[in-house]
Amino acid sequence: MSIKIFISHAAADEKLATALVDCIFSCMVLDDDEVRCTSVPGHKLPIGGDAATILRDELGETSVVVGLLTRNAIVSSWVLFELGSTWGAQKKIQPLLADDIDYNDLPGPLSGSHAGKLADKNDLTQFFGELSSTVGAKPRSPAKTEAAISKLIKENAAYSKISLSSKAPEKLSSKSRISEPTISGMKYSELKQILSNDKLTVPATISGSDDEYETDVLSVFLNNHTAFSNGVQSNYDSDSAGAFLYNNVGLRLMPYDLVKFDKLPAAQARYFKRLILSPNGQKFVSHYNRVKNADN
Repeated sequence: MSIKIFISHAAADEKLATALVDCIFSCMVLDDDEVRCTSVPGHKLPIGGDAATILRDELGETSVVVGLLTRNAIVSSWVLFELGSTWGAQKKIQPLLADDIDYNDLPGPLSGSHAGKLADKNDLTQFFGELSSTVGAKPRSPAKTEAAISKLIKENAAYSKISLSSKAPEKLSSKSRISEPTISGMKYSELKQILSNDKLTVPATISGSDDEYETDVLSVFLNNHTAFSNGVQSNYDSDSAGAFLYNNVGLRLMPYDLVKFDKLPAAQARYFKRLILSPNGQKFVSHYNRVKNADN
């Protein structure tokens, strides 16, 4: 069964994450394995699995990512990566704020987004209503939902009492918060330079302009990563934009594992292949967007 709700949170916030998971199951009808929360028993990763691979796959497949945002979460490089990857893949993110942070503290991928407050009953009522609708889960009775929300508000108050009275964790500087990752065995900056040096010519029929123009693989990839997220096929008409992306961009990205072949049903695989954005591709785009947001 696929994950419907993925809760991105800091490991230090296990107690608050547990309260959120309990509230989710008290507000809507779901199976245990439809919610992933790596700190909460019954919803952790399988033993022996590769954590990074499983999380990347589940982030790509989940219906919605809930960001449990606290002072611990906004300085967690892993939480920032999860949210950045989700944002880069244009997946739905529903952020919830504890009392120890405010809207101004929202990390790059969520900057300017509306977020619900864990201390606000109206926010939580709206949040759980939207969440159940997004994942297609049957809501519980209003009385049970209201009781569960009240309990979550109390848990948040208890968490915030401790968090606000303690020294805040040192916030990462812009430089450390967007520290350079390694992608496909090389530094992000090195791979970015390679792709920017790989020139290609876009025909006028593709660009929609009067003349062809020269650009680079990096620019076309970043401008069309959503297309690769949805899948770019080999059987597009030869003079179409899709064929250009497949043959002139996608195949050049393959050696760097930024795109990969999608597994197709046997009947379709006989006639065409499809390239989709790989976990490394998502990581590359997410880091690019984080750097871009930090510079703005």
